[in-house]
Amino acid sequence: MAINICFATKAPAEVQKAGPALRKAAALGLGAGNAEKTVNVVFTGGPGIKALNRRFLGHDRLTDVIAFNYPPSPAPGAVWGEVYVCVPQARRQAAAMGHSLVTELMVLTVHGALHLAGMDDATAALRAGMNRKTAKILKQLCD
Repeated sequence: MAINICFATKAPAEVQKAGPALRKAAALGLGAGNAEKTVNVVFTGGPGIKALNRRFLGHDRLTDVIAFNYPPSPAPGAVWGEVYVCVPQARRQAAAMGHSLVTELMVLTVHGALHLAGMDDATAALRAGMNRKTAKILKQLCD
């Protein structure tokens, strides 16, 4: 599995240093069944994610994470999906939750990867399932 970590916005040094952990978080979220896939995890700013949200989802607002699956490609190494994480929104959420920015970015990276792997959070029950899976993955990362 190739997981590319990209910064489309200025990110603090501790976030840049967390690249290997963020890559592992994405891999665990994607699961073993997607081991041969190439995924980009892009850390972006508010205007970038708002533009994506408006263009592709029709929502004219800021969000924390967006995931895109791409059609299958016969080309070796073709990108299977992308996860966009909004660093400023993650910073606000981290402060509200009382944990670090890197922790919140890990949560959002796993969440986006779970979406790529097929999970949905459109209902309260589905969201609860995703939250349980996210917590389980984060625990694995800490062990």
